[in-house]
Amino acid sequence: MTPESQEQIQAAAAIVSEEARNLVSEKLREAGISLTLCADAADIYRVLSKRVPDALLLDAGLLAQDGSNIIEQIRREAPELPIITLDANPGYEEAVKHVKAGAFDYVPLAGGRIGRDLVGIIRRACDEHRLMVAVNQVQDAYRKRGAFGRIVGVSPAMQAVYRMVETVAATNATVFITGESGTGKELVADAIHGLSPRSGRFVPVNCAAIPQDLLESELFGHEKGSFTSAVNRRIGCCEQARDGTIFLDEVCEMHPALQSKLLRFLQDKTFQRVGGDELLTVDVRVIAATNRDPLEEVRRNRLREDLYYRLNVVPIELPPLRQRPEDVPILAQHFLEVYGEKYNKYFVDFSPEAMDALLRHAWPGNVRELEHVIERIVVLGNSSTVTLDLLPAQIRETFEKGGDRPRFLSQGAPQSPGATLEDVEREHIHRCLVLAEWDVTKAAQQLGISRQTLYRKMEKYSIRDGDQTPQETP
Repeated sequence: MTPESQEQIQAAAAIVSEEARNLVSEKLREAGISLTLCADAADIYRVLSKRVPDALLLDAGLLAQDGSNIIEQIRREAPELPIITLDANPGYEEAVKHVKAGAFDYVPLAGGRIGRDLVGIIRRACDEHRLMVAVNQVQDAYRKRGAFGRIVGVSPAMQAVYRMVETVAATNATVFITGESGTGKELVADAIHGLSPRSGRFVPVNCAAIPQDLLESELFGHEKGSFTSAVNRRIGCCEQARDGTIFLDEVCEMHPALQSKLLRFLQDKTFQRVGGDELLTVDVRVIAATNRDPLEEVRRNRLREDLYYRLNVVPIELPPLRQRPEDVPILAQHFLEVYGEKYNKYFVDFSPEAMDALLRHAWPGNVRELEHVIERIVVLGNSSTVTLDLLPAQIRETFEKGGDRPRFLSQGAPQSPGATLEDVEREHIHRCLVLAEWDVTKAAQQLGISRQTLYRKMEKYSIRDGDQTPQETP
């Protein structure tokens, strides 16, 4: 039995014969499967409107009375719910008809006994159902991520960044992205370009990685013979990004003399190649970024004030990872999947202790540091679960010393500094239910989980329809 099938299974059944009802009820009770009995089709729909079970058992006699459209109706109400039909008068044609109508499986009932392993079938149906739901959730999550390129994050701070990216992408405005090293400034720039209507390339330039005497040639190109090593004409990045976007990373590292030429380019999109006389014009969008405080750079005369204001048309500030701990689990899982596939390793998840340790770490290197940590784990590890001993020593030491738990920055009332992950999950689920006006389907979609999972978590945390405040877990 898989770990998934060890969870409490909740089934509903509409069985016409009292004898068959008693037989099935006893069998499922012995197996620890919770069973809700329905009297007729109307009763089934009432059950589904309140809570979708893990599996539904339908008597063939009921289908004969009300027609096969019962399955079709249930499919509309709960498309992923596995339906198992029970038949006291089994036959091959009936079995084929039920499966074609959408039943997961067909179980004969004859002579006061169940003709097949009903419990095994229910468990297999639940395992496949949960796997399908999990796959759908992963696909939905990646579709949502794909709208912003390779950016991953669910925190309120990152949601605000996403909204800004969507808004500014449709314009040609210059964008200035600020944030510590490793927060993903280039990913945001790439997402803006990807969502824009521009047909040209996205061309990144790291101003700190190129020698200052070569940076002008890198940006604007040069003519043959303009300097000793210029044996051919070179097309610069600004021309390469024609009709697209040029991303100037670490723009504060640019020499002031070159900053004046960049300012002119920003104002009228004109430039000259190094050693050239021709005034060239290109249609290109400029996105700049820095890991420094740009106003402090202006005060220290390292960044021209007029250039700062010309770049800072639309400012976007990326928060450091320590200020959005909600994103640590999803980022860690994302990198685990990426590098698991790259190195052909099979990793599933993190142990509670390992995840707690990741959450307690301050991440001075931000997302880039977390990515490198997970890549190292995948390269060196061989188990399916990331355990505490696989983490780097400095992260383990913080955990073992009992470092502070992170304070989760939710959109509602702030959590206390000592809040546990269960405290955060309970409050977040309750808030989503309130915002959805207790519509479980809508709340589950908002949370990115199935309705069955949401119901289980509501039971776990004693959350009841209409509660004004979530109850403490016993």
